[in-house]
Amino acid sequence: MKPELTDIDMSIWERELEDFVPEYVFDAHTHIWSEAHKGSNTEDSSALRLPVSLEVLHALSSMLFPNRKLGYLMLATPLKDIDYEGHNTWIAEEAKFSNNVPLPVIPSMLIVPSMTYEYVKTHALSTKVRVLKPYRVFARDPKECDITEFLPEQILEVADELHMIVTLHLSKALGPADEKNLKDLEYLTKKYPNVTWILAHCARAFNSAHLERSVQRLAAMETVFVDTSAVCDPFSHYLILKYLDRQKILFGTDNISAGALRGTYITFGYGWEGYWQKEHLEHCDHRCTFISYEQLRSQRQAAIMARLSNDEIEHVFYKNSLKLFSDQG
Repeated sequence: MKPELTDIDMSIWERELEDFVPEYVFDAHTHIWSEAHKGSNTEDSSALRLPVSLEVLHALSSMLFPNRKLGYLMLATPLKDIDYEGHNTWIAEEAKFSNNVPLPVIPSMLIVPSMTYEYVKTHALSTKVRVLKPYRVFARDPKECDITEFLPEQILEVADELHMIVTLHLSKALGPADEKNLKDLEYLTKKYPNVTWILAHCARAFNSAHLERSVQRLAAMETVFVDTSAVCDPFSHYLILKYLDRQKILFGTDNISAGALRGTYITFGYGWEGYWQKEHLEHCDHRCTFISYEQLRSQRQAAIMARLSNDEIEHVFYKNSLKLFSDQG
């Protein structure tokens, strides 16, 4: 995957984004992957299965964010039946090759429900990893599973003991608006007060209708943060700016597998899906830009509506992340 900037990309960047994106950008939601750790997973065609090292990630991000000083949270790639131990060790090693990256590079650890308290604690202490990445695909019912079905409490006990961060992609059709999800988060944040939660994708609010019904309850949870990755609904970004503590909002892209694709995420009813470039539309320029640019356009629109100051914009793009991950060091 070697995307290049086109004239439409450059036009959008120069006209809409150049003056919005600050000098420093910390991307709190990226994924890296190596086929060396595919294990017995030889047929999975997931879009996440894209070989990406830190070097590749940084090269692409530098293209998307020209003349910006960058840093990353590198999330593990959640594929079933891979070499989990090898993948986790590799991510921790990749973070060491960050001499050419101006801001910090933070590794993570992929979590599967079968992992024991002892294994997670030993790996976290030996690699100094402080971010856990569970995912719903490891539950029996990935669509409607409870949080603890793919993030068991024996692992949360380690996370609480070591003051760790969990990047969580919510399950269930209504995502953040699901009552069971909300009650579980309220319970878990109180039971494990030393765990910091990053709810990915604006708390999985690709469709703002879900967030509108839940954002005030999420905002009341002291240890809940959100990242902004891949959300192209301006109202979702506006809602988190309006109701959440703005120092709990972290910029992210979901690069490379999502953010670097050409298209956007569209909403309908209570759903959403990816829209990809069409061959021809007579009434307009039919070409798509990157999802990460569409996300940035939505964030800019929300920032205008919420009247964010330049300092608040800088907090979203990098200051909040640097403080959060520094506190965990």
